[in-house]
Order: sequence, then structure tokens, then C-alpha cells
Amino acid sequence: MKFFKKKQEEPAKEKRSLRQQAAMAVSALKGQPASKAVFQNGAMASVLTALVLVAVILVNLMVGMLPSKYTQWDMSQNGIYSIGDTTKDLLAGLEQDVIFYYLAQSGYESQSVVTFLDRYTQESKHLRWEQKDPAVYPTFAQQYGAENASEGNIIVVSGDRSKVIDSNDLYTYDYSNYYTTGSYDVLFDGEQQLTSAVYYVTTQDLPKVYTLTGHGEQQLTGDQESALNMQNIEVEDLALVSSEGIPEDAAAVLIAGPTVDYTTEDVQILRDYLSSGGKLILMSDSAASTPNLNALMADYGLTTLDGLVVEGNSSYHARGYNYYLLPQIQSHEATSGLSNLYVMLPYAQAIQTSELENVTVDSLLITSSSAYNKAAGYDMATTDKEEGDQEGPFDLAVAATKTENEDEGIESQVIWVSSVALLDQNVNASVGGGNDQFLLGCVSWLSGQDSSILIAAKSLSSDVLSVSAADAAFWGNLTTIVLPVICLIAGAAITIKRRRQ
Repeated sequence: MKFFKKKQEEPAKEKRSLRQQAAMAVSALKGQPASKAVFQNGAMASVLTALVLVAVILVNLMVGMLPSKYTQWDMSQNGIYSIGDTTKDLLAGLEQDVIFYYLAQSGYESQSVVTFLDRYTQESKHLRWEQKDPAVYPTFAQQYGAENASEGNIIVVSGDRSKVIDSNDLYTYDYSNYYTTGSYDVLFDGEQQLTSAVYYVTTQDLPKVYTLTGHGEQQLTGDQESALNMQNIEVEDLALVSSEGIPEDAAAVLIAGPTVDYTTEDVQILRDYLSSGGKLILMSDSAASTPNLNALMADYGLTTLDGLVVEGNSSYHARGYNYYLLPQIQSHEATSGLSNLYVMLPYAQAIQTSELENVTVDSLLITSSSAYNKAAGYDMATTDKEEGDQEGPFDLAVAATKTENEDEGIESQVIWVSSVALLDQNVNASVGGGNDQFLLGCVSWLSGQDSSILIAAKSLSSDVLSVSAADAAFWGNLTTIVLPVICLIAGAAITIKRRRQ
């Protein structure tokens, strides 16, 4: 009978983590105690964790020191806080410091204005802004001649020049859809206001444009005068009948569609002004007869064809109205601000040019080659092309420069736009403000301004996502019931499969 010796039970091995087992193996190879290796491994992990935390803190501190334009993105639908290229170009050329003083009580400031001022002043080292609480500094605005400045206003200061931006001017209202939808749009105009103010306080000599009156001329609208003022161009009316001549401070003279011809004396005043280096913009009325004024333009080799221009290419006229022309915009300093915009000229005449030795003429607006001239004008029986109609293309707006005195370098400049309907605000609205932008570009070029500062306001509204009750219930059940149940079933199936393996 054999006796089998009972195998002595081995003590249960202590369960160890993979990291501990690896440490023990390494320590065995090095001849070190396992406990010491585990300790060293844990210490190393702690040091690495501390280093990572320090690195994260340092990175956050460094990022926090960067300007917000690099660390914060404008997520508003219409880019309210984004700075446009026109403003960036102006600010890049700043050579003097400009300070914005925002008059607002602490805790009651507009967050949108504060955010925009932060973004704006980061575009140049010469810009900064401060908030002044009227309750703490009740007489602060008086030192800048702004006794009537109220809370929310912004005082822009550079040297001894200053300008006050009214808080109400930071917002404009678009009523273009009011009669169809019953609603209007609120627009943020902060960039336009600040950029214009910076231009104003950093420019010593501001041009003045005189609009002539007394011959049935059309007057500029409030919006058009505001646009010129925002370009820092002063506008003033002038009646030749009561004036001895064009004032010496005139940067340019504007004539808008006179219905009565100028007298020979009036024309001589204009001719004397131009011969000394003057600037003139004429918007003529195709329904008016102005032979004396036309004679002045003939000094520059410019005349008009009798009748009205009709466009034969549907791409260059308003839908259904082939005499509401959408001319091709030519490259010129006066048209540089018309990128992605149209100009519309209803009831326009064709301008013809003759070569003169001391005059250069540039086309600004031209028709397509499919355009034709209806000599009967307003008495035309049809707008369709007929035999005998002169074919285009035609100039509708031109800029002419005449050398008055070559030795002294004196030049005069004129712009002729063959339709005063350029000023019609309904026409302007139909092309998204293109007509006003063209007017601003023409006046700016004549008055010697470097660039147009007409920046579109940005809508504060955003598109609303409307969801019906049925759709809301469907998506709610899908995200709160269906998808979680699918995840649970998928998880259970994976777990059961793994256990069976």
C-alpha cells in the first residue's frame, strides 16, 4: 500500500499590478529590492504629474497674455466684432496716439461696446481706451468741449483734436422690409463710427465740398451728407447768384441735376474756378436743357448724345426695365470702393469724348456693346432696338483731368455722371447702397481723400431656428430614449461576447 505524501500548499501569491510587476522585474535585473523600485517609480510619476501641471499653468498664463483677437473668435453670425480691411489699412498707417474715452458707469457699460473697443484697439499700438464713470468724473467731457456728452458716448482724442460719438449713432435701423414684414433690423455701426473718428482726429485739413443751388438742383439726402461727413468731408450749400465766386476753401463743387440752365456769368465763375485747379462733379438731368453748362464740359472734350440709352443685354439692366442701366464699373480710384456692388443709372445719356491735347479722360461707368441710343428720348415709341439707333458701348460716367498750367503744375478735374437719378434713394437701395458708395468715391477722389471710409453696418439679429412640436418630440425621444437604449444593448452584447471567449 503506497502512501502519497500530501503536497504542501503554497502560500497565495500577492496580487500585484502590472506596473508593480514591471518594477519588480526591473529591480531584479538591477539587483535592487522590489519595494525600492516601486517607490522610485511612484516618485517619478509624481514628478512627471507635477511638471505637466506646471506646464499647463504656464501655457494658460502665456495664452492669457495674448491679445483677445488671437485667443477669442468672433462667433456672431454677422461678424459684429470683426475688423474690416478698410479699417486695418487706416490703422496700420497711424503715427500718432489715439485714445477712446468710454463714458459709462461701472457695472452698466454695454458689453458689446466694451468687446468691440478691446478688439479695435488691438489693431494698432497707437490705440487704447479707457472707461470714465460720469458719476466719478462729472466734468471730464468738458475739457474736450463736449459739455453735452452723455452716458454711453465715446470721446475720441488725439493731440488737440477730439470728436464725440453719440451712443445712438453706434446703432442704425434698416426699415427696408418694414412694409412687407412689419419688422426692422437693428445694425451695429461701431466700426464706421470709430474709424471715421480716428480719421477725423488724425487729419488736420478737412476738405469742404460746396453744393450749388439756385437752378433747380437736387439736394443731397441726409444719408448722403452723413456718408460724406463720415468721410470727414464737410458739405455746404452755395448760391452763385449771391456769391462773388467759389470760396477759396472749396475742395470741390457739386452740381446735382439743374432743371434751369446756368447763366453765362455763372459758367464763367465756374470756368475761373476750374482754371485755377478746381474740381467739379456734375450729375446731369436728361430731361433738362442746359446748353451753357454743356459748353463748360466741352472744354474737356465732353458732350452728350441726344436721347436716352437703352441696354440690350439683360445682364446689364434691371429686370423688366432696360433703361434702368447696370453699367460695367471701370478700374479707377473713384470706383475703388465698389467691390461686389452695382451702380444703377436710370434715364442716362451717352457721353461722347473728343481728344484734346491737354485733357485726359477715364471711363468710370460704361454700357455693354449691346446698348443702343434712342434719339427720341422720353418720346420714344418703344424701347426695342430699331433701325437707325446708334449702337454702344457708351460712357455713362467719365473723369477728366485738364492741364491748366503745365509750368506751375495746375490741373483741374471734373466728373460727369449722365443721370441725376444716381441720388435717388429707392434706386440706391435696389443696388445695396452702390450708388451712394460711387458718389462718395467720386467726391473723395476730387477732394483729394486717400480712401473711402464707408463701412457697412452689421446686423445684430440672427437667424432663428423654428422647430415644430412634432419635430421637437421626435428629436427629444431619439436623444433621450432611443439612442441610450441602443447604447445599452450594444454594450450588453459586447460584454456577453467577451465572456464567452
